Amino acid sequence: MTAQNRTRASYDRDLVLLLLLALAVRCLAALPQQQPSYFDAIYYYVNGVNLAEGRGFVEDFIWNYLDQPDGLPQPSHRYWMPLTSILVAFGMAAGGINFAAAQIPFILLSALLAPLSYGTAMLLSGQRRHGWLAGLLAIFSGFYFPYWTATDNFTPFALTGSLALILAWWANWRTCPEQSPRPSELEAWDRIAYILTAGVCLGLAHLARADGLLLLVATILATIFWHTTNKIRSTFHVPRPTSHILSLTLLLILGYLLVMAPWFIRNWQATGAPLAAAGTQTIWLTDYDDLFSYGQELSPRTFFAQDPGSILQGRWWALTANLQTVLAVWGMIFLTPLALIGGWVLRRHGLVQLAGLYGLLLFAAMTILFAFPGARGGLFHSGAALLPFIYATALIGLDHAVDWVAARRRRWQPQQAKRVFGAGLVALAIALSLFIYYNRVLKNNAWNSADAAYPAIVAWVEGQDPAATVMIGNPPAYRYHGGGLSVVVPNESPATILTVARHYQVDYLILDRNHPLPLSDLYRQPTAYPALQLVQTFGQNPGHKIYVFKIQNN
Repeated sequence: MTAQNRTRASYDRDLVLLLLLALAVRCLAALPQQQPSYFDAIYYYVNGVNLAEGRGFVEDFIWNYLDQPDGLPQPSHRYWMPLTSILVAFGMAAGGINFAAAQIPFILLSALLAPLSYGTAMLLSGQRRHGWLAGLLAIFSGFYFPYWTATDNFTPFALTGSLALILAWWANWRTCPEQSPRPSELEAWDRIAYILTAGVCLGLAHLARADGLLLLVATILATIFWHTTNKIRSTFHVPRPTSHILSLTLLLILGYLLVMAPWFIRNWQATGAPLAAAGTQTIWLTDYDDLFSYGQELSPRTFFAQDPGSILQGRWWALTANLQTVLAVWGMIFLTPLALIGGWVLRRHGLVQLAGLYGLLLFAAMTILFAFPGARGGLFHSGAALLPFIYATALIGLDHAVDWVAARRRRWQPQQAKRVFGAGLVALAIALSLFIYYNRVLKNNAWNSADAAYPAIVAWVEGQDPAATVMIGNPPAYRYHGGGLSVVVPNESPATILTVARHYQVDYLILDRNHPLPLSDLYRQPTAYPALQLVQTFGQNPGHKIYVFKIQNN
């Protein structure tokens, strides 16, 4: 066996071992999670059940009124994208209609992030030590750790998004490890295959999250930049860069459309547009709770009718919240400065440029355009696609920081220090991941006790009228626990509650302590509104009770 073959065998063995370790950790993390625990995960799960049962893309609830839905049931995924629910249905096809089966695709796909992070580090530095450390950081990824096995879009977006960036870069140029970026020509058909596959991954990323479209924008912009610089033009001998850029872009979009075109067609048939407009309306939110308003106009006119100070205050709030997400969530605090150092060192590397461009576009969009949903979770979700690059650049940044210190402290042994500090980073990541997992999942059985009162509410409503439609704070959870049709409690006054109830033929209003602010008086004085007759109360502790009102004027 040649030295090259032995090296290749070592890399393959590393990838297999990392994958097996990741699978073991993901399975252990999934075992205590016996149900979807929060709104997003429950939403994707119950719509995945509909797919698995052959009902198609339909949902039995309304959770926002942005697109003014006509009635129930309604077409599903008019705000969020469908890939997560499709994966849930795939899992159930293999293991039956249950949450453990729904987790199977997320366990498998999230485990692949470890070898992908290994490969990313190898592309950027060529060092197996970096590959192993990056793979371990991908397994124990801090705030993301409890969510890889949840029925949410963290896993599919992270995998498809990061893979799309790598393939798009690879299709444009390859970089020799441990050197400055130095392109080498690929065979024409290989480059076509890579760029088409990158387009398919971009389509899958968009099918997972609406802001996956930013990945496509970033890739096209990077392709234009690369092929209009002297370096890449002289390497590939491109006489007409404009036509070359156009051909690459068209191939990328073709791969993207292979995935997204069926979804565009479905949306056109269901709603009359290739993509629902509800998501873009959130640009004009003046407050996050406006997401749940009813009958209110969200437009440039209403947005700019605000006081300029309010607009700036909202963006400042989003900026500070998003900076905290970058520092504490993306970089687990201790990786962030190292990733900045590594990113600066590799600032001329095409892959770092592409990942950095996407990160900047994402941060700007989630701070300036989609400020309220971005700061409330959008940046957290979409940042998952950057993790392999953050881990790889952080490790390179660590080495450069150690070398800088060693050059000034003669007694330092830099190679030993790099190994020790690298192991320390992984130990910190493991400790942080386990701490967060304990608090989010295990402590007080928090994960499995979410919406603990809903089974009793469902049973009571079933006993009154099995065909009843209810208005409730978490419609997906109501459906998950066996309830029928439901709509979300709007962020409106009791008078508007009655209007919504008439429009959607709602029979009961269910109000808990997490009620909208305009309904605070009703929650404090549940017998004050004759049109809303208090008929049932759940819970004994004041401030934690759940009130059920019969709506009188349907």
